[in-house]
Amino acid sequence: MKKILVLAAMLVTGCTTVTIMSDNKDCLAVREFEVLQALNDGALAYECTIWDGCSSSNQLYYIENLLDKDYYDGMEVKIPSNKCAVQNGVYKYTNKQNTLKTVPSIRFEFKDNPKTEEDIQERIYDKYQRMYNACVSDFNTIKHEKGEKFCDCYATNFVKYLVDIETLSKDFSKDELNKKVTKECGKIPDFLK
Repeated sequence: MKKILVLAAMLVTGCTTVTIMSDNKDCLAVREFEVLQALNDGALAYECTIWDGCSSSNQLYYIENLLDKDYYDGMEVKIPSNKCAVQNGVYKYTNKQNTLKTVPSIRFEFKDNPKTEEDIQERIYDKYQRMYNACVSDFNTIKHEKGEKFCDCYATNFVKYLVDIETLSKDFSKDELNKKVTKECGKIPDFLK
């Protein structure tokens, strides 16, 4: 009976912690994954739970590539304490039996609002790194020689634009962003439009 009460208390406390401690309403409760298969731009991974561990019967997710992190099969992925998993659409793939599968796609986002100037700077740098890495990855796919230089310019101007619209309380405009990037960096490749 004591074990059941302790488990019930852990469940209630765990659920409360996720919802009370997070300003990000989209946070999922899962905190750990095990990579089933590493892919070029992310990984298929099972969620790990305190009950089943990292069982293949648990939910399978597609995890977008972390900053400067290469995944490998069997790798244990823990979400940093200041972030949480947020669903970002779905990922479709064909399995070995030639069956189309669809799984939730997730990325790691900050879970709380920034509290200090250092938190804000960390988020700005994080956004820059994400944009730069995504851009370089796409440039590498099309074998473009100016990729890194353009991607640095693109990511820098993307972040500047986000800071500007946040400061001025304006709405995001892809056209306005594209004009700014074109002016500062040159012609925008089709995959970024």
